[in-house]
Amino acid sequence: MKATHGVTLFELVIALGLLAIVSTGVFMSFRGNERRDLQNASLILQADLRYAQRRAITEGRRYGIIFEVQNNRYHVVLNRPRETIRTVYFQNGVTLHETSHHSLMFLPRGTASRGFRITLHNGPYSQQLTATVSGGRIRIFDIEP
Repeated sequence: MKATHGVTLFELVIALGLLAIVSTGVFMSFRGNERRDLQNASLILQADLRYAQRRAITEGRRYGIIFEVQNNRYHVVLNRPRETIRTVYFQNGVTLHETSHHSLMFLPRGTASRGFRITLHNGPYSQQLTATVSGGRIRIFDIEP
């Protein structure tokens, strides 16, 4: 019997191929999480905007959202008297990138006080939420990388 030491070139190529396949799968799963985390954050923000809109309609008072870009968060608020209902911090790499205004208020009839646009980012992905003045409609758009 002959004892062998070391690894053949064939075994090394097979091992490197398997490592490449596993690495690609892990990398792709992380990229998928970035998009999913961004979509979840956008949907939560959209739900909070609609919540403020519904409260404004049902209570006949101004409700809205105040954004803090530098702190990567927003507050759901009653406008007068100023009362914070809840504060939301963006998580999992999602960042509040830009807003057309620092706040968006809904009037008692459910319309927005002004047109509004906000952009969220996570890695190479971006989404924009908009609100229209006339109907207070809130929409989410993907921005292609």
